[in-house]
Amino acid sequence: MEARYASGGGVLVGSGAHWVLLTDPGDEQVVQELWEALSLAVPSGAGVAERVLAIVEKAFDGEPPGLALVDFTSGASTSMSRGSGHVRLAGASRVLSLDHGADPDHLAPLRRLVGGVVAASRVELEPVSTRTAPPPTPRATPAPPAAAALIDGIPAAILAARGPDGPPPRTRVRRPVEDTGSLTDTSEPDPLMVQRIEEGSHTTIRPPSAPHDVPGDASADALDDHDGSTTLRPAHLTHSTAPTVLAVSCPLGHLTPPIAPQCRVCHQRVAPQEPRRVDRPSLGGLRLPTGEVVPLDRGVVLGRKPAPTEGSTDWPHLVHLPADHSFVSRRHLSIELDGWDVVARDLDSRGGTTIAPPGREPQRMRPGDAYVLDPGTVLDMAHVYAVRFETGAAAR
Repeated sequence: MEARYASGGGVLVGSGAHWVLLTDPGDEQVVQELWEALSLAVPSGAGVAERVLAIVEKAFDGEPPGLALVDFTSGASTSMSRGSGHVRLAGASRVLSLDHGADPDHLAPLRRLVGGVVAASRVELEPVSTRTAPPPTPRATPAPPAAAALIDGIPAAILAARGPDGPPPRTRVRRPVEDTGSLTDTSEPDPLMVQRIEEGSHTTIRPPSAPHDVPGDASADALDDHDGSTTLRPAHLTHSTAPTVLAVSCPLGHLTPPIAPQCRVCHQRVAPQEPRRVDRPSLGGLRLPTGEVVPLDRGVVLGRKPAPTEGSTDWPHLVHLPADHSFVSRRHLSIELDGWDVVARDLDSRGGTTIAPPGREPQRMRPGDAYVLDPGTVLDMAHVYAVRFETGAAAR
């Protein structure tokens, strides 16, 4: 793990896969307890996270003013933020700060840190395995020494030798390239796919069923027999593998991240236990202005003419916004699932997107940046269409 931090008024404590940035508790004993909790070798990240939260809540008599925590255990990061703490995704890296996620006027110089305790306001963490090795430098090979004597002639036997009989080689002729006119514009989704999407209902929600396959003997008429409730999916988006996550169970059997001290569904306290790898459950729902809830069992794309994003390997839920919302782009906003995190990205939209986490001031999202959503976060597209991320019973 490579860490680079900017000096500030907070306290950064980190070692190996566990890092926490928090408001200075003003007590060296608390900092010492945090360092011991993070540096002790434990079977999983569950015990570390629970100990850190218990220490912080005791030090501040409840919720801390600012806390950002990230755990890279098992190769998949899990993040948590409280108060002014914020965790931002930047590829495989994570950026922890105590500024509610707002951009500072200028970034202070960053210093490297292997591990320990320092005064900091921001830290960038990058797993070493994601760094790209520099290209190899070619070595100059010295030229071989000149031969002492050169060949002064070709033996007569070689000159008299003949190859196998056969026709002479044919001369290859490169034909001129014909001008076939302009090619299909690939900057927009396939028109046929868009037509199939628009024939469906206002919101295309794919149920958790087997992938759609067209029978081998289906006729052209059968392919065109569209009932308005199904969606044509390209072949490379038809089959998918359910992602897995490390999870623990609450007393009611709900699956919860190992780092969480209480159940994400019923909020009961989770007893210490060894995490197990399971198929990832639905992470909640996205409530639309119509009252409809889109389940977060896969990604979501919202816009006037939504379609899967470039590089997608699964068919997301597609939410069609009203066509008269001219400031809403065709593909405006995407919701992705990364482990236990729900991540939102503005797709370089025309009218922009505003994010409002619970208890914080709204801010405009930067196009292409990833924002980890807390339950209750509201996403407002071009100030005309707002959705809310919900978990537990509210997301049903």
